[in-house]
Amino acid sequence: MDPLLSRKDFEVQVLKLLRGKCCLCSAPATAAHHILDRKLFADGGYRLSNGAPVCDACHWRCETTEVSVEDVRKACGHNALVLPDGFEPALTYDKWGNLIQPDGFRIPGPLAEDTGTIKALTKGGVYWKLLRHQS
Repeated sequence: MDPLLSRKDFEVQVLKLLRGKCCLCSAPATAAHHILDRKLFADGGYRLSNGAPVCDACHWRCETTEVSVEDVRKACGHNALVLPDGFEPALTYDKWGNLIQPDGFRIPGPLAEDTGTIKALTKGGVYWKLLRHQS
């Protein structure tokens, strides 16, 4: 696993990836995106392999989960899988830690009730896919 960085070093190093270009569209990168949200990590998740250089438009697409965690990792060339404690490498999660099922529905994760999560998933049109009650 790559070393834990300070918030500032994370931003600087992520924005240097891909020569300062957005990993998704090659426009100038303006944000150091956390591939999996920093709130999911006890240590903040400030690791280079959890970062992606993105432009403003693509940043919002990542936040709303219109672009998958896997696609962002692939676009950055990240081979290391950085996961919060308790997350399983064989499972698929969205940016907010919700478990994505094969049918696209999501089992709520630790940030399912977070205001930022709700805002982003609603904007992305997928908030309704969070399964609230299991039978």
